[in-house]
Amino acid sequence: MKIDCTNIQSPGLLVFPDIVKENIAYVLNLVNGDPNRLRPHIKTHKTKEVNDLLLAVGIKKFKCATIAEAELLALSIAPSILLSMQPTGPNIERLATLVQTYPKSEFACLIDDFHAAQVISQVFLKLGLTIQVFIDINVGMNRTGIVPAKTEALIHQIIKLPAIALRGLHAYDGHIRDLDLDERKAHVQRDFIEFKALVQSISPEYPDLELCVGGTPSFLVHHQNPAYVCSPGTFVFFDAGYSTLYPEDSLKPALYIISRIVSKPSKTTICLDLGHKSVAAENNIDNRVRFIDHPEFKLLSQSEEHGIVEVPNSELYEIGQEFYMIPYHVCPTLALHANLQVIENEIFTGIWEVKARNRKINI
Repeated sequence: MKIDCTNIQSPGLLVFPDIVKENIAYVLNLVNGDPNRLRPHIKTHKTKEVNDLLLAVGIKKFKCATIAEAELLALSIAPSILLSMQPTGPNIERLATLVQTYPKSEFACLIDDFHAAQVISQVFLKLGLTIQVFIDINVGMNRTGIVPAKTEALIHQIIKLPAIALRGLHAYDGHIRDLDLDERKAHVQRDFIEFKALVQSISPEYPDLELCVGGTPSFLVHHQNPAYVCSPGTFVFFDAGYSTLYPEDSLKPALYIISRIVSKPSKTTICLDLGHKSVAAENNIDNRVRFIDHPEFKLLSQSEEHGIVEVPNSELYEIGQEFYMIPYHVCPTLALHANLQVIENEIFTGIWEVKARNRKINI
């Protein structure tokens, strides 16, 4: 790699807009160029610039995890914004404030509990507003959602509530990550049997519900069903964790970590400015980064600001020398950084602020 690193900070993240555009084009192509079949999740990138790239190709529907991410989308005047969370506490009023403040965007949220829906209804009714909702369906991840067998009863309850309008069903299957694509397809088929039966049962009464399903791993399965609106997120930047789940000629890493040698403690180790505060430490030490030009390098340990790396011979490298890595899990890694350093034609051209890294922008 021949990037001019003179003005590039480390530890830091490098983003390659041309690759981001290629990844967006790849996903759009799999839904036959129909942007209405996509509702990308922006939790991975949290940047206005990527939102704008997605809007530029005609994508109008988006998903997000926080109020800040929802507001970031509204700042780009995204037409349809789904908060992929059942709001509670002050976040209900914050969501209502978003509805009031950004009338050019249409907001929705998830629901999986009648009591929670009642509280949301009361807040919006008091303000003279209406909020669209998606019923969150548990298809096997067992994190949030109501099981399909109980969903119809919940629907009949919530449609009687004022200030709430049923918009669709939501089914996230982040637990489906089979390495073999045929096995992944079979896994999706098994876990969506009851979901499909639910859809068939309620379709006569609710024929126009949006079916928002899946994430990046299962997108390779769900895109084949024209009834589904697919919701991948990681695809824009991609990462080492998902690289084994996609064909080699498909998605490409569009975000690198840059780090420099700050010390050489032994003949077989170097110390990089690569600590817990620069890369997600949720996984075991061997599943945090992948060195791009040096697959033989092995991350041994990390503290807050330092990373010890095993190398064949530390004398081959100089203090201050740069190295590039692909994060194993890009989403929490990106949230550790205030900005992304933009690389175009191997030259640093500016920064993208990670505006939704914090839990609040304005509201």
